Amino acid sequence: MRILLVQAVSTHDCGEMVFPLGLARLAAVIGREHEVQGIDLNLDPFPWPALASELDTFRPDVAAVSFRNLDPLAGNLISFIPHLKTLGTVLRRHAPRAVVVLGGSAFTLFARRIMEEVPEVDIGVPGEAETVLPLLLENLARAGAVPGVLWRKEGRLESSSSGISHCMDVDSLPLPNWRIFDPGRYGDRNRYVAFMGVETKRGCWNNCSYCLYPVLQGRNVRLRRPELIVDELEILRHDFGIQNVHFTDAVVNEPEDHLEAVCKEILKRRLEIGWTGFFRENTLSEEALDLYRKAGLITLYFSADGASEHALKILGKNLSVEQIVEAARLAACSGVLSVYHFLVNLPGENGDSVNQTLRLLDSVFSLHASRGNLGAVVINNLRLYPGTPLTEKVLRERLIDPAHDLLYPTYFNPPPWDNLRHELTAFCMSRGAQSYLENAGNGKQDWNKDAHPAP
Repeated sequence: MRILLVQAVSTHDCGEMVFPLGLARLAAVIGREHEVQGIDLNLDPFPWPALASELDTFRPDVAAVSFRNLDPLAGNLISFIPHLKTLGTVLRRHAPRAVVVLGGSAFTLFARRIMEEVPEVDIGVPGEAETVLPLLLENLARAGAVPGVLWRKEGRLESSSSGISHCMDVDSLPLPNWRIFDPGRYGDRNRYVAFMGVETKRGCWNNCSYCLYPVLQGRNVRLRRPELIVDELEILRHDFGIQNVHFTDAVVNEPEDHLEAVCKEILKRRLEIGWTGFFRENTLSEEALDLYRKAGLITLYFSADGASEHALKILGKNLSVEQIVEAARLAACSGVLSVYHFLVNLPGENGDSVNQTLRLLDSVFSLHASRGNLGAVVINNLRLYPGTPLTEKVLRERLIDPAHDLLYPTYFNPPPWDNLRHELTAFCMSRGAQSYLENAGNGKQDWNKDAHPAP
C-alpha cells in the first residue's frame, strides 16, 4: 500500500517549528512492504496546494494524519479545528478512495467529537499508535478487530475500546525514521526552541491538577535505556548535523538517576550536542546541574506554573515558593540559560497571592541580574482541558458555564484579575529592560531582553 503521513497544522503563522517526531516514529514501525511518504503542513503558510499536489501525484491508499495541537496556547483564541476540517475536505477531494486515519495528542482529547466534526475521517486512533497502526494496516476492512480504535459503520461511530492505547515497552520501538521528513527544512526557522525532539521516557507520576501528560501518557513512567537514547542523539548529530535537541518528557529530571545515566553516557561517548528540557525544581541540585551542563544542557525550562503558595496548591504541584526560589538560585549560578513559566489568575486569586507572585518574580530577576542568563519569564492564563481535576473543579463549581465548549480555546481569566497577566508581563519586561541596559555597558551577555512571552 501507499501510505501518506500528514502532520496537520499545529503552529500559528509558521512560528516555531517542531519536527513531527510522532509520525517519524510511526514511519519506523510501518512494514517495508508499504511505500511511505510524508508532508508537514506547518512548513508552508498556505499548505493546501502542496498537499493537493502530493495527493494527486502519490495517490495514497491510506492518509494517516497527526493532529498534535488544538490551538497555539499563550492566550491565543485561534483554533486549529478549522484547519483540520479543511484538511479533511482536501483529502477527500484529491484522494477520494484513501482510508483516512486520524491520531495525535489533540485528537486523543476529543476523539469521538472530532470524528463527528470531521466526517472525512474513517478511523481514529487515540493514544500511542506504534503498536496499533501496523495491525490496523493489516485490517483496514475490519477495523473492529483492532483494539483501541474508532471507526464508522453505517453512519455511526463504533469503538473497539474505551481506553487510550499505550506502548508499554518503549525500548522495543525502532528509532524514528527521520528521512520521511527532511530535518534540513526545519533547522533555520526557530529563534527560541530546538526543533528536534527526543524522548527519554513516557508517562508522568506527578499529580498536577491541570496537566494533560497523565491523561495522554498515563501515570506509569516508562523509561528508555540511556544507551538507546544516546544512540539516537549520535545519529542526529553525525548524520543530520543537528546541534541541539529538546527532551520531550513531562519532567526530564525525574527520576534523577535516569537523566544522570543519560548524561554520563553522553560524556562517555564524548558526544557534543546541546539539549534542553523541562525540570522539576525540588529535585535539582548543584552537583546534578554541573553534570547536566557538562553533558550539553543549554537551557533550563522551569514549569512550576504557580508563583504563590495558593497557586501551587490549586495546581497540585507539591512544591513551595521557597523551592522555586532555590531552584532559580541554582540555575542563575550555573550560568545556563533559564526560562520560567507561570500561570496567573487561577481560581481563588486574591491580593495576597498577587503580592506573593510579584515577590517571587522579583526574586527571579534579582538572582539572574548579575549572571545575564535569564532567557524568559512567560506569564499565561490557564487553558482548560477536559479530563483534568482542575477543569472538573471549575465546571463543578460553575466558575465557567458548564456548557462551554472546551474544544475551542478556553482560558480561565475572570475579573477582577483579568488583566493580571498583562500587568505582570509589563513588570517582567520592565525588569528585563533595566537589567539589559545596566549590563550592556560592561560587556556581559544578558538575555533579559527576551524576558517576555515568546510570540
